[in-house]
Amino acid sequence: SHLNCDLFVLLLSYKTNIRVYKCTVVTVKIMISLNTKCLTVFLGVVLIYLIWMDICLYLELLNLPIRLPAENLTTTYTFSPFHPMTVKLLMVSSFKEFLEDPLAYSITRSTPIASFISPNLMSLTGVLVAACSVKFFINENLRYRQIGVLLFKLRDLIDSLDGAIARERKNSHSVGMIADPSSFGWMLDGVCDGFGDIFRFIAFIIFLSKVWPSKKVVNVGGYNLLEIEGGILQKLWRPLFVVSMVGLQTLFSSILWNYFMINYHFLLETDILPGSYNLAMATKQNLVLKSSGMWMVCYFWRLVNPQLITQMQLLAVLYGKEADFLHSISFLGFLPPAMVGLASYVHLQYARQVVLAGTGVIATL
Repeated sequence: SHLNCDLFVLLLSYKTNIRVYKCTVVTVKIMISLNTKCLTVFLGVVLIYLIWMDICLYLELLNLPIRLPAENLTTTYTFSPFHPMTVKLLMVSSFKEFLEDPLAYSITRSTPIASFISPNLMSLTGVLVAACSVKFFINENLRYRQIGVLLFKLRDLIDSLDGAIARERKNSHSVGMIADPSSFGWMLDGVCDGFGDIFRFIAFIIFLSKVWPSKKVVNVGGYNLLEIEGGILQKLWRPLFVVSMVGLQTLFSSILWNYFMINYHFLLETDILPGSYNLAMATKQNLVLKSSGMWMVCYFWRLVNPQLITQMQLLAVLYGKEADFLHSISFLGFLPPAMVGLASYVHLQYARQVVLAGTGVIATL
């Protein structure tokens, strides 16, 4: 009787543990579902805000005045996400222009950060933060990977801070974001951005090697057998290939984006003719800059530039879909920047003809 009683207690305890386990699983699924819904609502609100701000940016562009001579430019500045309006401002991602850059400007103006941290040191700090995010990106727990997204967004904010600090030290906020490929800060910022991307891609390779199976079914003598798992190279080759393709897409998009941004800057925002400021040419530059064709080129680059590509990858991580996302774009991801690049090249040639008509300078560009 004692034995039967003990067996009954063990059975009851087992069934109770099973029920508790099932309730725990259901509770966790409900919490994840609620968190996902809250995240979706939050991101939806952010998206609506960014679309609205893009519309406001276009309306501001239509009222853009003609560029003044450098000696007539004012040094007084009141912050606006739309001004000073430059080609680079029109081509950066909406997330950076309307969220990260205003926050970076506020930090720079309200704290003494610019007096004790140089822009180059801030860029290097961003690399360290990106390296720290790897530890979280490779974790199979979604919550840890979401923390990794927050860390990488902190790196993006630091990337905006280095430019804000540089403008604060030079008192050049009124000039805005201007392409300066000859400066050391420009080069270092690009190198640090590249290392940040490399750390993120390394994390993706490690994570994909964990979640993608490294075993495959082979047919031997009419029987399907599970092939024995191979070494580290066999386990990494597929993640390495997919992430390498995505990395090449980022590099491809970055090269094209910088090429057109720099060329449009020199064509539309500088005195092309030798000598002094030319009002007639500045008028034509203004007409091209405000044209619908120029807006379409800039807007599509806002959608396919390397910054937004990074945001899409981070968004996939937030929902735990990075493996599916990276696999789906491993080849198709080259198409959008290639199409926008081709359209931009055609428009750039047209813009050169409009701006330089009658000057005899076309052949030298």
